Amino acid sequence: MESFLEQLMKNLHKSGYPARKVAFGLERLYEVADAKGLSLNKALDLLRAQGVEHHKTNEKITFFCAPPAPPDAQAAEAGEGGGVDFMAQAQAMMAGMSPDELEGLRGMVEGRLAQMSGEERAAMFEQLKKMGLG
Repeated sequence: MESFLEQLMKNLHKSGYPARKVAFGLERLYEVADAKGLSLNKALDLLRAQGVEHHKTNEKITFFCAPPAPPDAQAAEAGEGGGVDFMAQAQAMMAGMSPDELEGLRGMVEGRLAQMSGEERAAMFEQLKKMGLG
């Protein structure tokens, strides 16, 4: 797995990562991982743990550098309290997405909503209303 991750990172850097987003063909990456007897999804999880985020569409995987956590989030993670404005964080992240990435995100959200029970959806929308988003 380590050599696969090293090669992937080498290719990402050759293509301009982390300064810019880099996309590779989804099918090709699955083929390479499978040929090595590896799980691409496991590799992506390991990369995410190292701060290399990704977004999948039906045709490609776009890699990008995870945005640094704002000071409030770092304090909250350290157990020091401090509020995290998740909506502002989400809006900032979405502002940097391409139209394809936004469409993929929309598809993911719609898929998750479709899997929820009526009670779960109602509870989520109630929570959104309390946050002033409904």
